[in-house]
Amino acid sequence: MNLKRLPFLLLPVLLAACGNYVVQGGSDEKSANLGTGGQGGTGGAGGSTSSGDNTPDPTQPAVALTRAQLDVLWEEYWANHPLPGSSSSGGGPALNPDDLFLRISDLGASCDSPTTELTCGGHWQLSIALPPALQQVGVYDLESPELLAYSHMSETDDLNSPSPEDCPWGGGSIGSGTLEILSIDDTEVHFRVELTNPIWSTNPNGEYVAPRCPVYP
Repeated sequence: MNLKRLPFLLLPVLLAACGNYVVQGGSDEKSANLGTGGQGGTGGAGGSTSSGDNTPDPTQPAVALTRAQLDVLWEEYWANHPLPGSSSSGGGPALNPDDLFLRISDLGASCDSPTTELTCGGHWQLSIALPPALQQVGVYDLESPELLAYSHMSETDDLNSPSPEDCPWGGGSIGSGTLEILSIDDTEVHFRVELTNPIWSTNPNGEYVAPRCPVYP
């Protein structure tokens, strides 16, 4: 495992325990992974599902999954990407397994991975955690305490050299703006993201349809 990627991959875990902050660094998080998409939110609406069974395609602009589902994916991820000298730990505060995470990226999001591994070139991913009380139609402040604690954004910048991993990266709190839930049911979440006075170079603003990831027995 490339140790330079550790700060980037640990960001969602750190945000689960910390508040509002932004991390920036140098070369990091550049392994090519999931599909393609345009910068910004354009084209987010109308996320597709595979024919016949309502199962999300492997890669699309947005997906929705519960904290319980995400925790399983992170366990599988770290089992395949062990940290040197790491050991499991517990005893933290109880978190609601029914929190709903809306994950979007210009490189695509997947129900098979807890994160999108960003390559250099101005790519981004955004994760917004909705507690059960906010899982309904409405407009919500991205800086409200209910959303701020476990939501985050990360991005890469342009290459500094011919090396495919040599570029700046950053990650942390999303910043000011709104999340509007346009519709939500057992199969998908239709929502709009609007950042105001953005602190990021990339732009996730747009309208998205996030199919819910399937629950396996």
